[in-house]
Amino acid sequence: MATKKTKIIKVIKHAKNETKGKLVKWDLSNVYRGLETKDFTDDWKKLEKSIASMDKFFEANGIKKTGKPPAADAKTAAMLAKAVDMFNESIMLYQTIESYIYSFYSTDSYDKLAAKKMSEIEKLSVPIKNLDVLLQGFAGSIGKSIPKLARMNGILKNHEFYLTESAEQSKYLMSEAEERLASELSLSGGQAFSKLQGVVSSQLKVPVAIKDKTETMPIAKVRNLAYDNDEKVRRAAYEAELKGWESVKEPIAAALNGVKGHNITLNIHRGRKNAVQPSLDMNRIDEKVLNALMSAMKESFPEFRRYFRKKASRFGQKSLPWWNLFAPVGKFDKRYTYEEAWKFIVNTFSSFSADLGKFADRAFRNSWIDADPRDGKRGGAFCMEIPKVEESRILCNFDGSFEQVNTIAHELGHAYHTECQKGLTMLQKNTPMALAETASIFCETIVTNAAIKNAGHDEKLAILETQLINASQVIVDIFSRFLFEDEVFKRREKSELSADDFCDIMIDAQKATYGDGLDRKYMHSYMWALKPHYYTPGLAFYNYPYAFGLLFGLGLYKIFEKEGKAFIPKYNELLRYTGQFKAAELTRRFGIDIATPGFWKGSLNIVKAQIDEYVKL
Repeated sequence: MATKKTKIIKVIKHAKNETKGKLVKWDLSNVYRGLETKDFTDDWKKLEKSIASMDKFFEANGIKKTGKPPAADAKTAAMLAKAVDMFNESIMLYQTIESYIYSFYSTDSYDKLAAKKMSEIEKLSVPIKNLDVLLQGFAGSIGKSIPKLARMNGILKNHEFYLTESAEQSKYLMSEAEERLASELSLSGGQAFSKLQGVVSSQLKVPVAIKDKTETMPIAKVRNLAYDNDEKVRRAAYEAELKGWESVKEPIAAALNGVKGHNITLNIHRGRKNAVQPSLDMNRIDEKVLNALMSAMKESFPEFRRYFRKKASRFGQKSLPWWNLFAPVGKFDKRYTYEEAWKFIVNTFSSFSADLGKFADRAFRNSWIDADPRDGKRGGAFCMEIPKVEESRILCNFDGSFEQVNTIAHELGHAYHTECQKGLTMLQKNTPMALAETASIFCETIVTNAAIKNAGHDEKLAILETQLINASQVIVDIFSRFLFEDEVFKRREKSELSADDFCDIMIDAQKATYGDGLDRKYMHSYMWALKPHYYTPGLAFYNYPYAFGLLFGLGLYKIFEKEGKAFIPKYNELLRYTGQFKAAELTRRFGIDIATPGFWKGSLNIVKAQIDEYVKL
């Protein structure tokens, strides 16, 4: 182990000399050379040809919902297998091209060429969605024959879960003509409203008055000031941020009304009983699992409020004003350079698994990460897959804080999850959102536990603070987001809502979850305006999957602590197959029952122990 560690450190030192301490932007030159180069346009043409060929093949072979399914014989099996192969190819090309364009679009919303290409590639998503509808409909028609056909053909056997799931979901399809129209209208409907929120929020700049000096900053940079050591700076940023969102509340409210109206209309026509049902199916869980998770979360609120009150007392307050919610506590003044974050993450990951450490080093070394916050770049962080080269790219807004180190570790977890699925097809890798957070939370836990292990009193307090800020956001704030979205859907069914309505609903949701831990005079009424998850059409309730991911990841880490290195192969296997089982079925293979509150409470007990320690310090 010592030899491997020394080798890793040497690698980092060499890289530091190359970057000279500067933040880096991601490199996708191994994918394409540009948005108008021959390699890019060749693949675009290849995608168009793939879609056209698939459309012709589907038409010739009657691949659609039919009252009289074909015979379950070798000919049908071969025909269906070819359809699955063609679909995988189209999805691979589309996602590669779309991710490449998004690498420009997400880092520079002023890039007109990227915006144009984004619009053009989205149009190609329409025929792919239409073909998906046809394939789902056909799967529904032959549903009972799928096991038999799978035994006849290896491709179908490898995709049996996808076909079975498609058959189950086909009952929620509208007619072929209606689904085609819905796909086409989405470009000027839900997707257009989503883009509106993204553009408005990414280009929002606000003046912040700090120490008798006023500086106009991008909103992402303003939000990062919530972690500043100086309370006056945090408060100034909070007040400036609210004024900023106030100035753009009307177009963003229009966007939210548009996206939710889009969802509601489609849910009604597809026979969905409520807005949350599609989310449950997408996450491959049922109401029993969701209720078990949510009840355990709600039961933990008194513990989190105890943490909030203790934190408030450190500032001489009874409850926390919003600007102190993310305030650093303890003396962890260290600000990481990008290279120091690189070294720390790689060495820490290596303590869990040499493969994980090498993987992280490869991501840093090959410039998979865009770290520099700048005007026009979207806030937050994400990881996206580039299927053609079987790699990932990570966006973050690195400011040197330990919280941002954690963020990079989190996103590298997503990238490692993709790495574990190398060689699988696009349909086999299709992981539900709830399980998609597993590796990211696990990697965060590795990094945080390593940092706290040898920390002194003040450093330990600071690291515990970072852990609890994250946990409280993922448990308490996520619950508030669920309540908010649930209420918005119920009210949006009757009429459009005003920006003030959204603010009122958000405040009510925060009161219900934060309780007396948050100062009711200083809450955040515009959380609805800044969270992009609310604005993704067809992806409602992208909130509780984060809580699922946190608690599932913590539960797995608890198992790792008991089993040690013997756990690693099982962990990698779990990540590899997250796209090929329903969540409860997959977790049962590893002795975990997610349908009862017990497992979730066990994970929350880990957080409770952190709160206990925090209160004592």
